[in-house]
Amino acid sequence: MWSDRDTEHDCLGFTSYVEVLAEVCALSDLAPLTLGIFGSWGSGKTSLMRMLQRRIDNTGEGVKTLWFNAWRYEGREEAQSALIHAILARLSQDTTLVQNATEVLGRLMKGASVLKLAKFITKTAVTLTPDLGGFIECFTEESKQIAKTMEQFDKDFAEFLQKMNVRHIVVFIDDLDRCSSSKVIETFETIKLFLNTPSCTFVIGADAAKIEDAVGEVYAVTEQRRRKDFLEKIIQVPFTIPAQNLQDITCYVGMLAIASYIEQKGIEELMGARAGFIACKDGVAAGVRQWPADNGILFGAKVPCVQGELDEVLPHIDVLARGLQGNPRQIKRFLNIVQLRRRLARANGLEVDSALLIKFTVLEYVWDDFFNAIVETVDPITGRSALIEEMLRVGSDEGERESDSKLVTESLRRGGLLEFLQAKPELTGDVDLNPYLFLAQTSLSRGKQDTLVPVDEKAKSLARLIESEDPLRNKTAARQAAAQESAVAAAVVRMLIADLPSGSTTVQTHILGGLGVLCHAHPDLYAPVLKFLLQFNAQQRDAVALAASTLVSAAERAGRDVPPELTDKFTGQSKVAAALATPKRRGNSGSIKG
Repeated sequence: MWSDRDTEHDCLGFTSYVEVLAEVCALSDLAPLTLGIFGSWGSGKTSLMRMLQRRIDNTGEGVKTLWFNAWRYEGREEAQSALIHAILARLSQDTTLVQNATEVLGRLMKGASVLKLAKFITKTAVTLTPDLGGFIECFTEESKQIAKTMEQFDKDFAEFLQKMNVRHIVVFIDDLDRCSSSKVIETFETIKLFLNTPSCTFVIGADAAKIEDAVGEVYAVTEQRRRKDFLEKIIQVPFTIPAQNLQDITCYVGMLAIASYIEQKGIEELMGARAGFIACKDGVAAGVRQWPADNGILFGAKVPCVQGELDEVLPHIDVLARGLQGNPRQIKRFLNIVQLRRRLARANGLEVDSALLIKFTVLEYVWDDFFNAIVETVDPITGRSALIEEMLRVGSDEGERESDSKLVTESLRRGGLLEFLQAKPELTGDVDLNPYLFLAQTSLSRGKQDTLVPVDEKAKSLARLIESEDPLRNKTAARQAAAQESAVAAAVVRMLIADLPSGSTTVQTHILGGLGVLCHAHPDLYAPVLKFLLQFNAQQRDAVALAASTLVSAAERAGRDVPPELTDKFTGQSKVAAALATPKRRGNSGSIKG
């Protein structure tokens, strides 16, 4: 299993980025500098920043770094004051030098507290938008104090750095995109107005889109271009983490698997081998798999174990990459889920195909709505998915790709889904999904606690699905209802009978078909159904009369007693049913047994 924590070990090929970015941070011509490390959730921003901080820490004396997690201060105090106090605390760690700087440090600490009140000034300065209320307040004694503090702050800060023998400080601000919009803006305003000195470099890790959204929310800016303009004013050097390609993902997953089997002393050797994996002439997977055998001293007797794990995962990297699009955190989380399910399968004696387990889990992870539809429509006895089967059948047609089922048609329109199902290993409709659904059951409810559902609630849910105008939902729900215990099946029949007279032609035929499936599985249910049909009128609806006639014929074949008036009742209302009626059937007689 893999930890979700950020790491300084480079399994993602960030080393070259770190080297270049460290040089950029040290360029005096660019100072003061704000460097943006941009990427989506889980793309590796924090890990890259940790590597960059470690690299800068090794550059020599006179350079200090500070890690500031903005989200930790959410809701606690002003971001302006918190950030400034954190920087001053980091610079004050040398107790010997700070004795010569107590006076200026006192002014800075007092100034940081005063600046809590400076929101109206910073808003005007950064956005260039007049704040009339703030302008009027500038004439108060309090505002004069704020203005004086702002003017003096840069001078005091430069003096303090000199006394502390610090020529440069690099501040890493992480998790800013997890903060409220107001905190995001306060942080940027602090950087712009109070810490905008040549001795400061700020490295911001965030999702650029979230920062732009914060600008729009706080300043009511609707135009996308103006939001980007704000970001460009604050971030002098933007760096977006590139997407991982198939080679990168193969290397990343393989190195994660290997790293879980070796001690810390072997980690550095593994990290140094990454370039060799990428350059391997036989492919990245081959290079990764060979490494444990070539470095057996690091593994001892565990070499077969790590190679076995690599053999389980590496052949299916293309499926993993296609589903998760190379996001490192998602890949870690996904691998943990698969690992857990493999263990559950072994513990429960389930036979699962490793490739299909990965593919089915990707399906659940990426297309969760479709996955839930599979759960709702799977055959509980055979485990076969009529939904997947119908999608593959219709999808193989180069024509309109339309189905009688709205569910199938809508699923076919989901980008990449059909292609994912068709890709190797193909997830066909005849695969028994029951073992995979069992393994996935902990996440099916999406956080809702599964409890025993009362008979009527379960029956009501199944009855509504049987009454659906979607033929696929109707048929699969009927099979699911038929697989229920007799009490639930009887309750479903009772509800369907009650709803039958008021339904449309399509709904009535679906109900009658569903009743046939239920009665076939629970023959005792023929009695109340046949009794109801004595009073039911198909109202010259040929399809409804045919469905009712089919149900009566099924009751006869099952050896149930059918009264003469019911035997021919629906053949008279349906030309098709009349044509299908046999002389033997017309001679049947009897009465309904309760």
